[in-house]
Amino acid sequence: MASEHTITQALLEWINSFALGKTIRTTEELSDGTIIWEILQDIDPQYFLDEIPEQSPSDHWGSKWQNLKHIHKLLINYIRQQPDGLPSGLDPEPNLEQFAKKNSVKDANKLLKLLLIAAIRSPNAQTYVETLQTLSTPTQEGLKNIFEEAQNGELEPLDGADEAHEARDTTAVVDPELKFEEQMGNLVAENHRLTRDKGDMQKQLDEMNSRLVRLQENNETLQSRLATTEDRLISLKSGKGDIGPGAKGIESKYRQQEEVIANYEERLNSTQSEVDTLRMTAESLRAKAERVQSLQDDYDVLRRERDQLSRKANAAEKYRQKLQASQDFEKENQSLKNQIQDLQQQLKEADSQQRWTSEHEIELEEYRRILPRIEQECSEIQNLKKQLEFNNHALTERLRSAEEQHERDDALIGELRERIRDYEGSPGSPSLTPGSTTPRLQGNLQKDFEALGVKESNLCGLSPNPTLSDLSLTGYRKSEADDSRKEVESLKEQPRSVRFTPRHNTFNRRLADENQSSPPIDGFSEAFAETLRLSKAGSSQGYRCLSHYEPGLMHETNVLAFSDEYWRLYDQYTSTVKKLAEVQDSSMRAGRRSKIHWRTVISLAGKEKLDLISEVKEACRTETDDMRTDLREATDRISDLQTELNATHTLTGIVCHERDDLRKMLDQNQAELRAEDQEAAEEMKRLLAELTAQDGGVENEASQKSVVELIKQVAQQIENNLERLAKRAEVSEQKKPQLCHPKDKPLPQLQMNLAERSSSESTGSRSGTPSSHSLSRKSARSSSSISSRLSLLGRRLFAYIHQQNEHIKFLQDRISQLEEEASAAAANNTEDSITKERELELQKQIDALTREIALMGSSWYELQSKLHNNANVTISRYRYSPASLADAQKGWLARQRSAVAGR
Repeated sequence: MASEHTITQALLEWINSFALGKTIRTTEELSDGTIIWEILQDIDPQYFLDEIPEQSPSDHWGSKWQNLKHIHKLLINYIRQQPDGLPSGLDPEPNLEQFAKKNSVKDANKLLKLLLIAAIRSPNAQTYVETLQTLSTPTQEGLKNIFEEAQNGELEPLDGADEAHEARDTTAVVDPELKFEEQMGNLVAENHRLTRDKGDMQKQLDEMNSRLVRLQENNETLQSRLATTEDRLISLKSGKGDIGPGAKGIESKYRQQEEVIANYEERLNSTQSEVDTLRMTAESLRAKAERVQSLQDDYDVLRRERDQLSRKANAAEKYRQKLQASQDFEKENQSLKNQIQDLQQQLKEADSQQRWTSEHEIELEEYRRILPRIEQECSEIQNLKKQLEFNNHALTERLRSAEEQHERDDALIGELRERIRDYEGSPGSPSLTPGSTTPRLQGNLQKDFEALGVKESNLCGLSPNPTLSDLSLTGYRKSEADDSRKEVESLKEQPRSVRFTPRHNTFNRRLADENQSSPPIDGFSEAFAETLRLSKAGSSQGYRCLSHYEPGLMHETNVLAFSDEYWRLYDQYTSTVKKLAEVQDSSMRAGRRSKIHWRTVISLAGKEKLDLISEVKEACRTETDDMRTDLREATDRISDLQTELNATHTLTGIVCHERDDLRKMLDQNQAELRAEDQEAAEEMKRLLAELTAQDGGVENEASQKSVVELIKQVAQQIENNLERLAKRAEVSEQKKPQLCHPKDKPLPQLQMNLAERSSSESTGSRSGTPSSHSLSRKSARSSSSISSRLSLLGRRLFAYIHQQNEHIKFLQDRISQLEEEASAAAANNTEDSITKERELELQKQIDALTREIALMGSSWYELQSKLHNNANVTISRYRYSPASLADAQKGWLARQRSAVAGR
């Protein structure tokens, strides 16, 4: 374990890390408890808010002990209130009496260790830990050992009385042999120590004996020399001694020594004058030092006030930070509430999306059931398309052969017409145009339409229950069928220029039978069948129209009409199939995307999300309760601060009111003083005017007084003025005790007001101690401001006194001048009625008055110099009441008067 000195140095270095304004070098500077209290207020200003019992402890150890006991009690309670409690490794009961009385280093270390533990467990522990890291390495190691000792529970060894007490407690359980061995060891150690002490004392005794022998020898030698010298001196004085041939040399040496002595005396005189000068300089420096000391005291007061204000500012800043934190908590709480509402809204949306997803899944399931039928229909349509392409190819071949046949028929018809024209020979006979006849209808188109109708009926038979997509396609197909119907009707309205022969009636009847016998078709098949039926009706109408024309033209016209109708139906069929495929693909893609989307939404809105939402709600509820508690505490603290602020405003109003009263009183007193001074000045001017008139030889009826009487009146006026000034100073001293010294107590009325206000605030406020404490500090600050103002008033008063002193000097000069003129006039005027004895008496009175005036002036000058040097008002002559007249007679002016009077 480290020594006490090392622990003390480490603790003192840690204490010096605080802003104390000075450096602590020993534990003796901490024995009064003021510095420890400042450190505690820096650690936690809210807990250590009161003041220690003795603000300015004296040198007696009793006041220091009271402060240390108060600090120790609060410190132990503060540490026990912390979560970790009091450390088991520290002694919670140091001997404070020994620390205050004898400056016990061990007890001081125990108290400082408790102070260190309180700092580390305070709210500002992070700051103090950072400060510890900036200390020197030995100091950090020492403080680390202290922390380990506190945590491990290893107490320091006890001193004297405690060790004896423990020894008595453990006597019963100690083994006798071990006890005997321990006693023997102690006796041996004590014997060794006594032996060493005896050896040291023997050495000291030997040294003292040798020194005594040397001193005795020197004493004997000096005694012998003294006896020889006395014998020679006696013989020389009696004249019996033989001066010898060296007497002249001795006389010359004697004269030289006298010259040297004279020189030394001159140097001594000059040195004495220098010493006097230095003494005066020292006096002035002492006065300056006193003034500097007063300034230092004021500076210390200001520094303490600044520290208190800084602690208050820190506390206010902490309150502001706590309030800001509570506001931040409130904002976070509001944001969490908004998030909870958003999550609830999202949960509702997720539920609705889940229901919508289930509906979509049902639709997708229906689409899955419909999809095989649609695929089968598409495959059948593909087969039909292939069949139609094959039929188209066959019809194309037939059309090509029909065209070739048509060309051959046209050529034959042309030849026949030429031949007929040649046979007939008349130009006006009717002639037929080429191409009026057509080949015979083979009936393949009708077969194709019948086959197409069979396929459509088969496709429609696969879907007995049409779905929503079937119905939409049905509507689309109906619109296409309407367009086809309109085109067929337009074909019906076209004029025909051909006629059908009777041999085609059988074909027409067969078409009509097929149209009547075709069954009704639902959905897509119905629209397509309607288009097919209309086409068949159009083709039959074409046959009917052609039956009215010539039979020879039947074949060609029929082929062309049915060819156009076929291609038109084929184009409609292919476009319908393409649209159906596009609708199926788009619906299937949309269904797949919707299914994937809602599966993702359902997976996100699972059980984990619900658990997370419940946890967020629970955490928000706990944080909300904590923030409400903090907000309630902050509100209470704000109300307390508002109460203190109102008390401060009330105190300020009281001080301002009393300040206004003092100002009014001061103005009234100054007006009275100015009136009195004006009257005294007028009287003095009148007397001086009379003296001037007497000096100039101007005589009038009003001034029949002699020069001596005027001088007496002037002296009497001066005495009256001085007495009036003295009374004024005495009255001002009685009315304003603050003029005596700035450290005196404040005005009684202000004290009463402050006491009443502090008592009312302490009973009215919930936190009475902080309110009364703040009021006392406010009252002290207001009293100091009043003292400064009254000091300014005192300086103005003494400036006026200085002006009066200048006026007195002028009067003294004038009186001396008048005395000289009066003496000259008395010497010249032999018929003067004043006798010589009267003149001497008057001269003595004038001299006494002159000395009195000089003494008064010097006294006021001394008083003014003291005021200027000490920065306070000390009217020594009129400071005390008439009851202390004996003390007043001991002053400088009384001593001077006694010296003048010869007492």
